[in-house]
Amino acid sequence: MTDFSRLRPHIIGDGWRGGILLAGVIGLLLVFSGAFVTELVAIDFSLGWIAVTAGIAIGAGILKAGLLPTVGALWLFAVWWFVFPPLIGYYTGDWDVSTRYTYPRFLGYAYGSAAAELAGGIERGTSSGLVYSLVVGTGGYLVGLAFSRFSTRSDST
Repeated sequence: MTDFSRLRPHIIGDGWRGGILLAGVIGLLLVFSGAFVTELVAIDFSLGWIAVTAGIAIGAGILKAGLLPTVGALWLFAVWWFVFPPLIGYYTGDWDVSTRYTYPRFLGYAYGSAAAELAGGIERGTSSGLVYSLVVGTGGYLVGLAFSRFSTRSDST
């Protein structure tokens, strides 16, 4: 058995599990989108959103979904987090500097129009979201993988 064949399941996933992870994240984004539009959920900088992304990464490690699918799913989540609120504000015309459609503002950027806010969200989502997904995805995946290995060993003893 070569070194790559041992690492392959951890890099690209073990069979169908990466696809299940992606489908689950897309479903979660649809639920959060509906909850945001109906004003049940606020998209802001909070520990709740960090816990959701960490939970996705840890769950992916437990499922052995693969590091690349995990980082990809978290990047999709991060882009949505930055882009969805200004996109809804742009389409509804309900855009103002102090509304919920201009979040996330934790980096302190402020644009003068809804279109500029959306462009800034796309820019920040792709760049900052990639860094965030690499850090949280790798760390969470390793934690989930360790949890999976230790729980398997304790079951066999």
